[in-house]
This record gives sequence, C-alpha cells and structure tokens, in this order.
Amino acid sequence: MCNLSKGIEEKGIKEGILSSIKNLMESMDWSAEQAMTALKIPESEQVQYVNGLKK
Repeated sequence: MCNLSKGIEEKGIKEGILSSIKNLMESMDWSAEQAMTALKIPESEQVQYVNGLKK
C-alpha cells in the first residue's frame, strides 16, 4: 500500500505543477519555459512537464 499511496501523491503533485504552468502560460502569455523558470522547476525535470503539456 505504501508504494501505491506514494505513486498517487507524486501524480497529484505533477498534475498541480502542470496546472500552475498552464495558468502562467495563459494569464501571463508566457512560454512553457518562462513559466517553469518562474516556478523554479529544475532543468532536469522540465522535459517531463513539457511532455505532460502536450497531452
């Protein structure tokens, strides 16, 4: 059960960050890169969020 709850938590966090990126892109008319920089998302993690935005 511990692994399941950890996976659910990680998925929720990722969805929240994607939502924040999308909101900044829409409200500030920023690119995904600008939004991720403002949110201080490490470059090593940015690729996964760019892929998530494409879905």
